Amino acid sequence: MAGSGIRYWNLAAILGRQQRVTLAIPNEAEMKPPPGVDIVTYGPGDWVERGHRQAELVAQHDIILCQIPPYAFTPEEVLAERHMVIDLYAPWFLEKLEYARVDPERGIPNRQDDMQILQRVMALGDFYICASERQRDFWLGALTMAGRLDPQRQSADPELRSLIDVVPFGLPTGRPIPHGPGPRQAFPQIGARDPLVLWNGGIWNWLDPFTAIQATHLLVEKGIPCRLVFMGIKNPGAEIAEMESAERAMNLARELGLLDSHVFFNDWVPYEDRQNWLMQATLTLSLHQPTIEARFAFRTRVLDNLWCRVPLIATEGDVLADMVADEGLGATVPPGNPVAVAAAIERVSATERQHELRQRLATVAQRYTWEQVAEPLAAYCADPWKHRAGREQSDYVQRIERLYAETAEYARHLEATLAEREREARKLAAERGWRDRLRAWRLRA
Repeated sequence: MAGSGIRYWNLAAILGRQQRVTLAIPNEAEMKPPPGVDIVTYGPGDWVERGHRQAELVAQHDIILCQIPPYAFTPEEVLAERHMVIDLYAPWFLEKLEYARVDPERGIPNRQDDMQILQRVMALGDFYICASERQRDFWLGALTMAGRLDPQRQSADPELRSLIDVVPFGLPTGRPIPHGPGPRQAFPQIGARDPLVLWNGGIWNWLDPFTAIQATHLLVEKGIPCRLVFMGIKNPGAEIAEMESAERAMNLARELGLLDSHVFFNDWVPYEDRQNWLMQATLTLSLHQPTIEARFAFRTRVLDNLWCRVPLIATEGDVLADMVADEGLGATVPPGNPVAVAAAIERVSATERQHELRQRLATVAQRYTWEQVAEPLAAYCADPWKHRAGREQSDYVQRIERLYAETAEYARHLEATLAEREREARKLAAERGWRDRLRAWRLRA
């Protein structure tokens, strides 16, 4: 599981203790559900088929927790009768800004729908949750523009926590127990005493694995046997554009002579095995580029550092980097500065420093269990309230939205098909040109 799967698995487990929960997932899974939780699959199929199946599930339940409800496929009267909890922990349209910047061919068409989706989401929720107080400030601005801050509600609830509250990522209550091999077994080149720096997440386009590799190169040149391991670069749900960043990172490690000697790339670590890798690490890295996405992001895998008591080095600018600095959990560094990262790795790796940092991590971890962070959501689901805007939408507009969604999906499919055919044509043309050149060379010979 990646971020969303991890989040909803754990929230379902917490809510399943107080009421029956259905966890709807896109693919088949063999994991045994937590007590009180039923698992159903709304895949396979294209976006339209999945939307219709999701709409059927909406009609069968009283409270809906999701990031984007299937509003284009659900009758308006069904939406109006449900209690809608909208999860804003991942500002998807800020991520799509990054897709559009680094991959315009795919990113810009996907970006075009975002504002319409955002407007509908801002109207549909009875209760909203997000990952941090900084995110809450951002979303309060969006809710203000959507007309959701009415004087009557604020008189009863001056902070408007009944409209939007903070439910960040959490961590398990019990201590982690390693139960299998980790990076030192996966890569025998790593010595038992070598400082092991773990990149404990994926490689997305807005992150900065390149500075991590350059910092490792600086340490190796100084004679420090630093080993950098990327924990998972082939997320089964990753986009092609995301994987390009991983390929570029591997090429950089190869150019610097570090690949498979001091820098290692692992395919993917299952969620239930993550402690096997983290508990062998000296520290972890969470480095990003300076973007608007970073300003409002909540780097979910950093919570695993608290659970496994592993110090970390983070780029300045996001809320978890602020926590690292304020609580003394490692070090923060300026963006894109390999010299600063290399120096921070040396400081944090020191034996006397490690003991101090791990004690602080243990203290902070007690504040981030799933039971604690999920309290606002559990309270709402136990006694839900209605506070909805936009119920006056007509059936006509609903049909137009559905038609638009289906047409947009078909257009994307058509664009992808034409692009694939164009790539094949270019490949054939290149092969034909190579054969013609070879034939001409033979004739000259």
